[in-house]
Amino acid sequence: MRFRALLPILLVSFAATLSAAPKQQGRLGGMVIAEGTPQLGATVVVTPVARPGDPLKLLTNGRGIFASTPLLPGFYSVRVRVVGFLPAFESHVRVLGGQITVLRIELGSLFSSVEELRRDPRARRDAEEWAWVLRSASITRPVLRFSEEPSDAEAARQAARAAHGRAELTSGSLSAWSPAETDPLGATSFLYNQAFGNNQLLMAGSLGYQASASAGVAATWLRPSPGDRHATDSTTIVFRESQFSSNGPAFRGFEINSQRKVRFSNGAELDYGGQYVVAMFDGTASSMRPEVRLRLAPVEGWIASFQLASNPESQSPDGREDPMGTLQAFPTPVESDGHLVLDHPWHEELGLEHGLGGQATLSAAVYHDSDGHEAIFGRGPLEDYNTIADPFSDSFVYNGGSLTTWGARVTYQRNISPNWQTALLYGWSRALAPDAATLAEQALRQEIVARPRQMLGGRFTGRIQRTGTEISSGYEWVSGPVLNQPDPFGAEMTGIEPYWNVSVRQPLPSLFCCRIVALIDVRNLLAQGYVSLETGDGRAILIPAARAIRGGFAVQF
Repeated sequence: MRFRALLPILLVSFAATLSAAPKQQGRLGGMVIAEGTPQLGATVVVTPVARPGDPLKLLTNGRGIFASTPLLPGFYSVRVRVVGFLPAFESHVRVLGGQITVLRIELGSLFSSVEELRRDPRARRDAEEWAWVLRSASITRPVLRFSEEPSDAEAARQAARAAHGRAELTSGSLSAWSPAETDPLGATSFLYNQAFGNNQLLMAGSLGYQASASAGVAATWLRPSPGDRHATDSTTIVFRESQFSSNGPAFRGFEINSQRKVRFSNGAELDYGGQYVVAMFDGTASSMRPEVRLRLAPVEGWIASFQLASNPESQSPDGREDPMGTLQAFPTPVESDGHLVLDHPWHEELGLEHGLGGQATLSAAVYHDSDGHEAIFGRGPLEDYNTIADPFSDSFVYNGGSLTTWGARVTYQRNISPNWQTALLYGWSRALAPDAATLAEQALRQEIVARPRQMLGGRFTGRIQRTGTEISSGYEWVSGPVLNQPDPFGAEMTGIEPYWNVSVRQPLPSLFCCRIVALIDVRNLLAQGYVSLETGDGRAILIPAARAIRGGFAVQF
């Protein structure tokens, strides 16, 4: 409690001591291209990331070029829209004082359009979004701009062409078995977005169809706060249900999550809210989880942050406004002396980020993690009163007990080229670890101890321009055996997880009005980190990071 009280005071004192040096302004420009041709009349929306401010809206000229007015140095997000093509999104574009940052934006990627599904509800549609580009000739491309709103028939045709949803048909799962997700072999997922004026409704769902009936649905309502143009409210409701068999036990879960984002005029951004979770499976467990995140940008090139959180997935980009991520991140229920409880981590972090030139960022953080019921996943025979087992396989989740730790991480991120990025990470934390080379069932709880561990990892992501293939590959080395993931909050923020992970996205030819992409994700490709457990019925393994593969197709419509 003393730590929580001192951190806000230290953060405010740090911001007050920084000098407010005059900032030399920069500019942002570039070219918008689709199918190899510069696009005339493309709408470019530039929004500051770390500071408050209204979006800047630009149009490209006859050569597809756009240029902004003078901008304060810092990070900006760039969204590009052209009628007839999928939108594009560039995040964390850095603008330096006295320099011009140049972008080359290629339209038509399915994955850039996914960001459009999370459009800020405060961004109103203006007349420029109804600009039409005549593409019947390759040389002359006049733009017809309407001075009034389109007709009802034209608006209907526009809405029919807009990308509103995404459906995924996949086999396999990247998450370990738990009562909240009983069917890891095959699933169909969907994500749908619908605007209602300045408000937005995002719906996500998942249906399993192998060993048991497993389903879930989540809905997020985004709305601007009345009377405050810098504030955004979001409410997410999640239902999950898993039926093990026609006469077997059933899991039911409910979660409601409310968040509010406020931007202040002095270069500060505050997110706060909370979630209430209820789980029922041979008993009932519930928890209340508040969350707070404060970001300050007092001087050029520096961002300070402080956060209190209890859900690692909420730390990923747009995590608080992504119903699919919320649906997949339902807390894991575990058994505790015959009672159902929830894996409930608590995370406190103080961070500092600094831009290095125009293409690199260095960040450091100190954090404190605590969890009274750490979930440990495994496979094999294990009879223990702190275990919940899958009746259709040999998978189980074990209550590893409490864990409290301090930790630190340093991250370096750099844009190697317009299409390729890399990140490096070094971290230190404590994790649950085995006290012997091989654990025994009879004294399992006594042989699980907290040990300090170091993490060193990197990630390489990018897009092959010619084929549109998107590749992400990362590896994190851990200095010793562990039973749970060290620093899960940092893994969500940086995208660097233990051992070797690979993801590939390949766009396919369009089908009718839809865009299709083949996807494959592989986790822990080399099956590292498994820990042996000797039981009375044979050998089991405890798995901090499961070797898993998920593949299938995603359709944008």
